[in-house]
Amino acid sequence: MNKKKITLIIVYTFLIIVLFFLFNLVFNKYISKRNFESSILSFADKNQTTIFEINKILFFSNCDAKNKNISANNYTIENLYQYTDIALFITNNAEENTLENTLKKSINWKHKNKQNANWWRTKTIL
Repeated sequence: MNKKKITLIIVYTFLIIVLFFLFNLVFNKYISKRNFESSILSFADKNQTTIFEINKILFFSNCDAKNKNISANNYTIENLYQYTDIALFITNNAEENTLENTLKKSINWKHKNKQNANWWRTKTIL
């Protein structure tokens, strides 16, 4: 065999191997996507009744820092912080309030008497 045939055989073999790996990659992604969709649909089938709907989601972010000038060319940042607030606006669709369709609010009460074993309590309000 001449060099041209050997080179073509090597190139074709390499292309077949690359195509096999690409097909395997695409097929695995498709199978995992399909499995994920079926699991989500089975979970959604269990929840046929809508308890509440989310009307709006708002995010508010802010940051601040205090600077300290030690010298003319030295600039130091102190007390750098950032926070994000998230607000959910929901509507309750149910006509009557039950334990399944009511949001629970938890309020933490800090008692001054620390000698008690339960000095940090959580009170649940329905």
